[in-house]
Amino acid sequence: MTMVVGDPVFDGGHTRALLTASPDAHVFCLDRDPLAIKYAQELSDEFISRVHSVQGRFSDSLSLLNEIGCPPGSVDGIVMDLGASSMQMDSLVRGFGLSRDSPLDMRMNFDSVSSREGKTDSLDSFTAEDVLNKLSAPQLARIFRVYGEERFARRIANAVVEYRATLGPIRTTRQFADLVASVIGPLQHSQKKRAKDQEEEEEEEEEDQALNAHSATRVFQALRIFVNDELNELCAGLEAAHRLLRRGGRLAVISFHSLEDRLVKRAFNMAGCDTGHGLAMRLANMSTLTWRSSIEATTLGGQLTESPTPSPSLWRQIVGPIRPTNEEIQVNRRSRSAKLRIGEKISER
Repeated sequence: MTMVVGDPVFDGGHTRALLTASPDAHVFCLDRDPLAIKYAQELSDEFISRVHSVQGRFSDSLSLLNEIGCPPGSVDGIVMDLGASSMQMDSLVRGFGLSRDSPLDMRMNFDSVSSREGKTDSLDSFTAEDVLNKLSAPQLARIFRVYGEERFARRIANAVVEYRATLGPIRTTRQFADLVASVIGPLQHSQKKRAKDQEEEEEEEEEDQALNAHSATRVFQALRIFVNDELNELCAGLEAAHRLLRRGGRLAVISFHSLEDRLVKRAFNMAGCDTGHGLAMRLANMSTLTWRSSIEATTLGGQLTESPTPSPSLWRQIVGPIRPTNEEIQVNRRSRSAKLRIGEKISER
């Protein structure tokens, strides 16, 4: 049995569970964080010749996995655990969380040595600090609105530009969080609108659970997604997963906010279309904000452009969404917003 685990590999939870449950399983671990790859290599010492790891993005996964013996069409199952890990969130130097004051970095491929020396990966050459201090107010507002679904995006963006013009650059998480709180208050506000369908009702339920969070939570999420190009990487990962799996193979995706879950849900429900662009391109139609073209980008949630003569469905969703139990949330509070969906590959493109 061949399995692939993507992002993050830090605690080895999914990988260890797969290896323990299936003694004949070989697991290929993919993560863009070099520290996560070190953890995967430690697992390979425990499970001899059964763990194979490679550092990289979802968008490069087909070629990277093929190079280490995992070609397209050979995989029985894939686990995609999205977002930042607890280790990344708790780091004093990463800048992902609000609970600790740290530099505004937020890169998932962060390497402490190369960062100190001023060396950066060409694919991840800018940080959250760069975004806050170099982009215009309209660009920042678009990022906060699209990737954070922040109602006061324009107000916060204007405050950022005014702050850096009068007081200098914003360099730390505490600076930014305090600035947001001074503009819209310390606690997260309601974004509720009239529920139109079950999906929106589920998202409003998530919002109710998060209303006691810090008011900067949404814009921190937006910055992290933008810096790491997370939604476009997810689109590419869903495309790669379909190519890697054999027919009948299964993809399990754990998402942590509604933007991710919408893309996964649409992918599992989407028919194959003979457009020549592939699933990733059609999904990315919804989310194409990038560093170089943040103003011209299309709005998340835009209409997908499909062929008028779609082929049979690519996936059959067999599980989902599954939410954590109250018992699990008590043990791991960060799991409260998690959703698990599982799809089975039922046809080739």
